[in-house]
Amino acid sequence: MVDWLRKYTSEEGINFSQLIHDDYFLAIKLTFNAGLYVSAMKLLVCCIDSLAYIEYGDDREAFAKWMEAYCDLAPLGITAAELWELRNGILHMTNLSSSKVRKNQVRRISFRVGDAPEIPRDAGGVYYFDFLGLVQAFAQAQARWIESYNDDRGKFAKFVERYDETISDSRVAFAHVGGNGFATAP
Repeated sequence: MVDWLRKYTSEEGINFSQLIHDDYFLAIKLTFNAGLYVSAMKLLVCCIDSLAYIEYGDDREAFAKWMEAYCDLAPLGITAAELWELRNGILHMTNLSSSKVRKNQVRRISFRVGDAPEIPRDAGGVYYFDFLGLVQAFAQAQARWIESYNDDRGKFAKFVERYDETISDSRVAFAHVGGNGFATAP
């Protein structure tokens, strides 16, 4: 298994951006570019979950806290609480209706891909935000989050401890037991 700390550390320090790109964004880009937008969104919110865990530990509010601390969602017209409920719906049930959305406690949101000005942002009880807009907002949030480690060097030990607990395709250990992987039906 690859020692991520050694691989991403140089004389200049740790290349956080490349580490997160390799561990999360390679898969997000692959699914997005293949037109698998729901899968790409699932991977994006999982990435946010992971960074929030690294920052705050095992805290149920970590996702929203991380987004509120580092990500400007105002241009997208959504809140961290709404994105959290979208995350709950798509990860647990692959739908837009988390329990809080069903109870009308949080607005139902979804995403759109592409520039479609003829489609209203709020249609049929669902508010649509731009997927790539969220990716851009997240990139800026990630930069602010990384900068927080320059501002508070004491956070680094927890980063290493918690990052060691995460798994990714780029750091997985392989055991070859035969076979050719998944087969699809003819």
